[in-house]
Amino acid sequence: MYRVLLADDEPIILSGLQSMLDWELLDCTVCGTARDGRQALELVEALHPDIVVCDIKMPRFTGLELLEACARRYPELVFIMLTNHQDFHMAQQSLRNRAVDYLLKIDLDGEKLARSLRLATDECRKRRRLREGAALPGHESTPAEAVARHAATLLSPEGGYGTERAIAALEGLGACSRCAAALLVMNPSAIPDIGSFAQEDLRRLFGFHRTLALDVAQKVFQGLNFTPLPPGPADDTTMFFLWGLEDTTPLAQFQARLATAFRDISQMGLSILATGVLSKQGLVELRLQVEILRREFALSPQPFLNWSQSMGRGDYVAAAKRYVDSHILERVLVQDVAAAIGITPNYLSSLFKRQLGQNFMDYVNATKVKYACTLLRDGKHMVYEVSHMLGYDNAYYFTKVFKRYMNMTPTEYQAGSVRR
Repeated sequence: MYRVLLADDEPIILSGLQSMLDWELLDCTVCGTARDGRQALELVEALHPDIVVCDIKMPRFTGLELLEACARRYPELVFIMLTNHQDFHMAQQSLRNRAVDYLLKIDLDGEKLARSLRLATDECRKRRRLREGAALPGHESTPAEAVARHAATLLSPEGGYGTERAIAALEGLGACSRCAAALLVMNPSAIPDIGSFAQEDLRRLFGFHRTLALDVAQKVFQGLNFTPLPPGPADDTTMFFLWGLEDTTPLAQFQARLATAFRDISQMGLSILATGVLSKQGLVELRLQVEILRREFALSPQPFLNWSQSMGRGDYVAAAKRYVDSHILERVLVQDVAAAIGITPNYLSSLFKRQLGQNFMDYVNATKVKYACTLLRDGKHMVYEVSHMLGYDNAYYFTKVFKRYMNMTPTEYQAGSVRR
């Protein structure tokens, strides 16, 4: 049972929080309440809660001051922050000190509070695991941690004998088949006032987003084999090693979900550099692909997903084709299809051009014209009706498109079909 301390200077808010949900259903219990920040700090020291739900603006000692003090003295303590004001700068300070969530009182209800508590209890478990791991240097409590250590050796730029031993160790752990690596690069440049952040503030900010990436990975890769690699010297990067993949779909889903999560929480930029999927014989190439992706990204950073040459092009083109087929009676735009399958519009267009020798909208129009021929042949619909059914703005434009592919107008095609 997770012990929760509630802190707010408004008695009605404290009462509402306590009665808003069934705490035991979330494996939580309210262990105390505080009316100001100083009292809250005293109760933290006396009651040792796991989670604090805390107002940002309180007398004597603000919620932000409480959070900052506890971040130093009680690093396992997890905070959920409350405020009456939608102030992004306050949210920034909360995130810098590893608050797990930030809620507006005006929008607060049982469902939102329960969601935040679930995030908080998950975070409690992670911080406990980190503490236990730190207390046992060199200890590997799970096979995934052993995989992470050997994968880090494999993907390091040095290579040599260490690579051979890492591959042998990964084979012994059953992690040598259908492997891939995904490197996350975070760019905080769009975050307001980022230039005023101290180095320690930046480290905490990157740490918060790295934890968020792990949360998303656990949801998207559920049932798959993956592990985060030990962090390197750069705070703005983190890497995942995956094995036993059937195809590249989970990586695309991970990119899409993580980009959404970053956009919803802050303005942190995100790029994901993903290798191809390789097995034991090609694992040395996996390391080379990581280095190539890093070098290409340094020369020409992209805002979202960067795939290596061997990565999943057939999968994306096939997925886009399926999307077009299933939305043939709608207006189909490249940005909608790209969003649905988890890549950028420019990348999708380039795949169509290289694989099929035509741009994406040519494929869409050709597919629509083919379906239009079926509708026109049965003689049940007028040309303007077919145009409307297929999502074209007007019959004149539809006629121009149809003639480009069929060398005749829809009316001529329909008349010829009826005569036959």
